[in-house]
Amino acid sequence: MKLKEILNKKVVTCMIIAALVISSVAGVAGFKYVKAKGNEADSEPITIEVTKQNIEKTLSATGTIISAEESGQFATTTSSYPVEEVYVKVGDVVKKGDPLYKLDMTTMEQTLSYQQQALNIQNQQNEIAQQNANQALTDAQRNGATQINDSNRNLESAQQDQNTANRNKKNADNNLTTASNSENEAERAKDSASATLAAAQKKVDDLNAKITDLETQIASAEDPTELNNQLTQAKTDLETAKTELATAQSDYDSKKSAYDSAVSATESARQSVQSASDSVNSANRSVESAQSSLNNTTESANSNVYTQAQAAKSNELSAQSNTLSAKQEIEKSQEELSKATVYASQDGTVTNVNIVKGQTYSGTDAVVIDNVTSLKATADIDEAQIPSIQAGQKVQIKTDATGDEVLNGTVVFVSPTATKNSTKTTDATSTTASVSKSRATYRVDVQIDDSNENLRLGMTAKMTFITASSENAIAVPSSDIKTSDDGSKYVVIQTKDGSTKNVTVTTGISDDFYTEITGGDLKEGEMIVESDMDENSADATLESMGTDGGIYFE
Repeated sequence: MKLKEILNKKVVTCMIIAALVISSVAGVAGFKYVKAKGNEADSEPITIEVTKQNIEKTLSATGTIISAEESGQFATTTSSYPVEEVYVKVGDVVKKGDPLYKLDMTTMEQTLSYQQQALNIQNQQNEIAQQNANQALTDAQRNGATQINDSNRNLESAQQDQNTANRNKKNADNNLTTASNSENEAERAKDSASATLAAAQKKVDDLNAKITDLETQIASAEDPTELNNQLTQAKTDLETAKTELATAQSDYDSKKSAYDSAVSATESARQSVQSASDSVNSANRSVESAQSSLNNTTESANSNVYTQAQAAKSNELSAQSNTLSAKQEIEKSQEELSKATVYASQDGTVTNVNIVKGQTYSGTDAVVIDNVTSLKATADIDEAQIPSIQAGQKVQIKTDATGDEVLNGTVVFVSPTATKNSTKTTDATSTTASVSKSRATYRVDVQIDDSNENLRLGMTAKMTFITASSENAIAVPSSDIKTSDDGSKYVVIQTKDGSTKNVTVTTGISDDFYTEITGGDLKEGEMIVESDMDENSADATLESMGTDGGIYFE
């Protein structure tokens, strides 16, 4: 059986089923079912040969014919002015640069005159202010130089006092060194006398102990003669030792007195050094203070000079700024006046005039000019379908005015943002998505590549977007592709011996009837077994609804 005949039967069958469902839901009275006759016999499987063909995936939308070159002409003035004269009317053909209308700008002319007078006064005021600023700078420079000279003289005097204090400190240090040396010598002499005194005292103590011991021995001795002799000698030695002790004591006292005098002299010298150090420190502080004063005076003088210089410069810049601002305002006024007459920005036909003489108009489309010979189509596409639309895609366009002729077009603009406050009715459909009017839509413009004299602005355009295509592709009817339990897709083919087998396939794009086969073992020329939707499918469907096949209406 030929492929087109099979497809036609499928379409008819689907239409019958749809009619049955609608009639069943609506409860149409008088619907009766009659079983079709002659369906009892079994039939051979219907097969289709696998062929190559071109597949196009499309998306349909309804839009509007608009001008490819439309511009709203309006005055680019910063304020609104009355219309003095309108030079065009709807339907006029204009060239770029033709005058469209003129504004009455009497008030701006007066403003410009006032601005020019104010600029002259400003220039005189600036000159006086600059003279005063320059004089203040000169005074600051002179006063600063005087203050710095006074501070330098104070610093020199403090430095002289510092030198004197340093010399006195050096002399005091020398005197302290001499006194310290004398103290050390006196201390050594005292220590030597102390040692001699200690030795003499020990000798006396030892002899006293010896005498006591001898006396004890004599008291118990049978013959104390020798002991008495020793006792006598010990007492003689004791007297001698006491004499030596007295001499040592006298010498120690003398050395001790000399040492104390040396210590006193050293302390006096140390106090002199401290006093000299205090004088040096005081002199140093005076120098530091004088130096700091000089630095502060210099910094203050320089700062004052800098401040006055900055003030003079600031005054100069302020004067320039004020003058510049005034000149800019004058230039703005002059530029505003230059916009009194509005000219056409393109060739075209006047399609709308929204102004009249005497009216104060502030809109953006005072005069609308369209190029009626250069047209394009525009449509708002639903958010679910806009990702499929890209610039450069081909589009087929039809209108009621052009009849069956299909005009070719190309997508030239896809809006990145949703259409705001759109009141257009969107009618976009595809085989995989439907449109909700409450959803976001995106504007798409299509350049019309073919010309047709019947096209007019504002006409309704039925557009078919070719979102994907594949040429010379192996394709099979979409209804013949089945899905296995594991999710893979397959078709049933009839082998040469009449048996059937499943062939796994990978699918690509689809149109309304066919699906591209991009992978698998299916080859061109093989015979696919048609799905169960054949000429008896309507009866089968009705049987599932509890009837015996066949329909008629009363």
